[in-house]
Amino acid sequence: MNNIENFLFFLNNKKKNFSESIDLNIKIINKNKKSFFFYLNYLYSVNEMNKILLISNKFNKNNNIYIGILYLKKFLENKIYFEKIISSEKNKVLLNNFNNYKILKKNIINNYDLFLNDYFSKKKKIIINKNFINIQLARTNFTKDMIIKNYNFIINNIKKILFNNNIYIEKIYISSTMSKSFLIK
Repeated sequence: MNNIENFLFFLNNKKKNFSESIDLNIKIINKNKKSFFFYLNYLYSVNEMNKILLISNKFNKNNNIYIGILYLKKFLENKIYFEKIISSEKNKVLLNNFNNYKILKKNIINNYDLFLNDYFSKKKKIIINKNFINIQLARTNFTKDMIIKNYNFIINNIKKILFNNNIYIEKIYISSTMSKSFLIK
């Protein structure tokens, strides 16, 4: 088993209370101390598997996007879990009957489509600091195959960009939000 598989084995056996992010921390050799950024299209969006609830008086389900106030009731009864709950200004009145309105109030947006396009976007900004690159790779609700494919895709593309800028990878660490770091390379 290689180190990424050790991490995934650890992650699979770890008790999780929520969908944590999986992050890469890449230590680089950057002799010129260049700082810059670029955009990278992932194979899978970091929010690919997240369940979203859109507050509405309509009732619908499309893949991992749920629409309707009935799903909010199930959420508050702990029957279903959502990573993100949002509402439009016009549907704000539907939230008035819920005790958790203050929590939900900060998630009021004006345009569902624009939000969803941005939220599920595969395009991410990668910032190269002087000695480290921190990248969100995936979430713990991804399959093992999705995590490995995203990892290989990201690392291969970053290596090309770094090499073209005379920057080299020294070490790669992987961790989830609530776990220790594993050295991959």
